[in-house]
Amino acid sequence: MKTHPSEAGTAAPASPATHGLLSSRLVVTGILAAGMALLTVVLALTGVDYWSTRASMLQDSRVEAAIVADNISAAVVFRDTSTANEMLGALRSSSMVISATVYDKDGVLFAHYARDRDPDFPTTLRATGLDGAAERAGWRMLEIARPVEASGTTWGTLYIRKSMAAVYMRLGIRFGTALLIAICVMAMATAMVLRSRAAVREAENRLHALAHTDAVTGTGNRHAFNERLAAELQGARGAGYRVALVYIDLDNFKTLNDTFGHAAGDGLLRQVARRLQSVVRSTDTISRLGGDEFALILRLDMDDAALEKYSQRIVSVFQAAYTEVGQQVNVTCSAGIATFPDDAMDMDALVSNADTAMYRAKEMGKNRCVRFDASMNLAVVRRQAIEQALRAELEQGTGLALHYQPLFAASDRALVGAEALLRWTHAELGSVSPLEAVSVAEDCGLIAPLGYWVMRTACRDAAQWKGGPPLRVAVNISARQLGDPQFLERVMDILREEGLPAHLLEIELTETVLMENMEAGAHTLHRLSQLGIHLAIDDFGTGYSSLAYLRQLPMRRLKIDRSFVKDLPGQEHSRAIVTAIVALAHGLGLQVTAEGVETQEQADYLVRQGCDVLQGYVFARPMPAPQFLALQAGALA
Repeated sequence: MKTHPSEAGTAAPASPATHGLLSSRLVVTGILAAGMALLTVVLALTGVDYWSTRASMLQDSRVEAAIVADNISAAVVFRDTSTANEMLGALRSSSMVISATVYDKDGVLFAHYARDRDPDFPTTLRATGLDGAAERAGWRMLEIARPVEASGTTWGTLYIRKSMAAVYMRLGIRFGTALLIAICVMAMATAMVLRSRAAVREAENRLHALAHTDAVTGTGNRHAFNERLAAELQGARGAGYRVALVYIDLDNFKTLNDTFGHAAGDGLLRQVARRLQSVVRSTDTISRLGGDEFALILRLDMDDAALEKYSQRIVSVFQAAYTEVGQQVNVTCSAGIATFPDDAMDMDALVSNADTAMYRAKEMGKNRCVRFDASMNLAVVRRQAIEQALRAELEQGTGLALHYQPLFAASDRALVGAEALLRWTHAELGSVSPLEAVSVAEDCGLIAPLGYWVMRTACRDAAQWKGGPPLRVAVNISARQLGDPQFLERVMDILREEGLPAHLLEIELTETVLMENMEAGAHTLHRLSQLGIHLAIDDFGTGYSSLAYLRQLPMRRLKIDRSFVKDLPGQEHSRAIVTAIVALAHGLGLQVTAEGVETQEQADYLVRQGCDVLQGYVFARPMPAPQFLALQAGALA
């Protein structure tokens, strides 16, 4: 599974610790702001209470002064000082009254009451400083002057002083009570916020773990990989050390997953993660990027030779068999290594190069670790160019062509058919080998369109092979084609549209294709056989197959792989293998074709062993369709 650099190159977000510190500061700031707001409210309410109490006290004092002035007017008119003093003394019941004084109409002291000895009380009306004002409110005391009148005549003035201490005491009690309540509310709110914050932090930690942990293996996932790699590269730039990235892909994991089920596949992935954890260092990071792909981030404190040994240790940990669902299975890995800053200067390039090295390991036969080399990028560029060119060719190009290698009957060397072989010449890429074209097509998902193009072209050309004994055309198909739900319908449409009888088409499948699609493809193969299409197993003996399945499938032919033919007749092992294959095929009622026959000695030996059809350079090389028609015409002459 190819990793896109843009996906892996996401910048690392802030760490959870940074988020936690910022969140805590925001919580503290919020609590302090709420406390200040609550304190402001308490102070505002206290201020309102103060002015309200003061206004109420002033109003009450006016009423009180008016009553006292009215009651004491007779004593003032008759100059009864004793009675006046006695009436003023009644004000002692009001704790707020400091003193009360009556001045006659000349402003001279007439009667006086003081709660405590007050040598500074004014002895004349002028000394009060009111000078015609009815009242004066200060911070310490409230002063009220009220005329003493009788029969419309002013006989004197009543002057009362009241203390504000009681007001302040009540306000202090109220303020203290309100402040205490506010503190309790703040304490409760703070406790609730901190408790909620703790729950939120715990939830954030769980979410962070879920977002950065692979659910199957418990290792880091792609998000964790991106963050850790970005952090390591940033540290490496500052401190000057090297970082290695190892990309690991399990070989043939899909086959195991399809055979034993996804639960078994998940169990195997967990075992793989444990094995990797057993061989890496504590400072190294393991991440599962998805599917069957893992990545290791190594902070390098070793030279290239030690890194090579380290990588081989990683690959070798896969050699022992795994036990899953009661079965022992063998799964190897292909790995690629790229280092910073030797192979790449940024995260995107490092990921891309490690991925390229991993795919090179697969191309070299799997079960190995390959170090990135700059020349690999040239191969990647070429593969991309081939992919783009192949897409264009399948849409409207004319560079694709088929050559046909004739097939001859072993008994009389009569022409019996031909195998269709892909050829491609591109204006810029030049001649592209079939192996390279097919490999790129399989990687980029073009193998099915390419396969259908080959089948249609071969059927169209074969429909022109008339005028003599019927000639059968052989076409190879891929695993992806066989797994296509529309495959049977597509084959029938091609035969009908191109006008080729079904019995003149032979479909060749390798053993690997058969085994990978056995359950899904068996029904399709039987239906093809019922239509009259011949089925053959190509490259027999080089893959893996089950003889029980071979007996049950409607195959008509086995093709002996050229690797067994090339050493004939001198190599004893090759002779034994060929003899066994021919005997097995004939025992199952199958015909045998030997491909890659290059010498007359090989042909003679194969005929003696009972091969039915021969194919190889000793008879004819692959040729374009017009040349094959000429060959057919010559055979009929």
